[in-house]
Amino acid sequence: MKNKIKRHSIIELIEHWSIALSGIVLLFTGLGCLPLYKRYYITEIPGFAWTADFYYVTTVHYVASAVFVAAVVFHIFYHGLRKDFALLPKKGDLSQSIKVLAAMIGIGKEPPSDKYLPEQRIAYVGIGLVILILTVTGIIKVLKNLEWLILSPEIESINTLIHTLTGFLFMIALIIHVGTVVLFKSNWPLLKSMFTGWIDEDYVKHRHSIWYEKIKMH
Repeated sequence: MKNKIKRHSIIELIEHWSIALSGIVLLFTGLGCLPLYKRYYITEIPGFAWTADFYYVTTVHYVASAVFVAAVVFHIFYHGLRKDFALLPKKGDLSQSIKVLAAMIGIGKEPPSDKYLPEQRIAYVGIGLVILILTVTGIIKVLKNLEWLILSPEIESINTLIHTLTGFLFMIALIIHVGTVVLFKSNWPLLKSMFTGWIDEDYVKHRHSIWYEKIKMH
């Protein structure tokens, strides 16, 4: 494509949206498993009567979790085998992140960036840790429910609490992630690239100049 640079392959787009959409379903059904929807009359909303059925909500939660975990595992192996570690934090990312965030609200000048912004790399590890805890505690809950694992009431309560709290952390992280992309105009081309895979060359040249230089060298 003329004056465009490929930022994401079709495989990367599929894995991203598989994690994102299944993650949203997990959050929605997870809240339904608490349960909250009948208490707050969500079940009365047309099309949401099914949320009153705990078994159905749990089944959807399990299916979404299978998609979520499969996509995460694929992401790890796919990028690991390709030695694609562009999203891992680098030295100085914290201070650079502060400058980038300040520039978004008109304070100071944004420093040059690589393919990913410094705050994206920091967030990647943070969300990754949350996902790891969610996955482990979720698997423990499934094994317990299938009676493949016997837990004491105390351990079960602690595991459930950790799973619930990290679920809320994941929800907060998702809201912040979407919010920073949607609310700040400078991030809109990045959002568009998550649908098309392509990004304007001029945008890359000015905001991701380090990455741009690497592209030109190849």
